[in-house]
Amino acid sequence: MNAENQDVVPDPEPLAKPGLVGTFTLGLAVWGREMRRILTGQAKRHEVRQLEARLREEMAVLARLDGSGATPGPERELCLKQVEMLKAEIARLRREEEATEPRQ
Repeated sequence: MNAENQDVVPDPEPLAKPGLVGTFTLGLAVWGREMRRILTGQAKRHEVRQLEARLREEMAVLARLDGSGATPGPERELCLKQVEMLKAEIARLRREEEATEPRQ
């Protein structure tokens, strides 16, 4: 390097190291994000389980209605709509969960 280039190239700035309080604050922030991620995942899995239980109940009602030999009516139509809605919601939540899973 000659004298002209030395003036153009700046000296690297030393990285500021966080002190004890800065490190502690950063650690708390990371811990908070991880806890939020874990709790959100658990809540979504719980919601899927609840929806699956409700789907089983609706399927049992539908089977009972179909098995009784009664003519199709508004109760059966409502039950079919509930089953379709529950299946769609479960599928949406599972896709959402797969999209947010951490890559390994």
